[in-house]
Amino acid sequence: MRTTTVAITAGILLATLTACATEPEPDATASPTVAATLATEYDVADCRALLESNYAAGASRDVSAEPECAHLPNDQYGDLVGSVLAAHKDDILKQAENEIMWDNAWGQTPVAQQQVVCDRVAAEGVDTVAKDMGDTSEWKAADLLQYFHDEKC
Repeated sequence: MRTTTVAITAGILLATLTACATEPEPDATASPTVAATLATEYDVADCRALLESNYAAGASRDVSAEPECAHLPNDQYGDLVGSVLAAHKDDILKQAENEIMWDNAWGQTPVAQQQVVCDRVAAEGVDTVAKDMGDTSEWKAADLLQYFHDEKC
């Protein structure tokens, strides 16, 4: 199971870095003023902060065109994305491991019971239902229910 988790995470990381590396570089010769302005207004720390902020918010996406990152060459931006993801690799691997277990549990649950879970979470909210379940292992009931709500219901 660990091999599968590592393979999935490696695939996601590779896809992210590949997508970042294929973005065309801005044509600095066409507009040197714009490139110079971006380079002086923002630095690598600003781009890293944006990537970290998006990761923390669960909204990881390619931000290479955002002002904080647009001045960076593709290879530097790709390295920065890789370093941000590497800093969170343990969290990413744990989440992937949980999702594999949750997918298996969902698949073994009768369809009628799946609908009860979806209906109850929709009506009462994740936190209310999670309190009733309690936290019985490393994972939090709220995380499990939120995953079911977002991915299965």
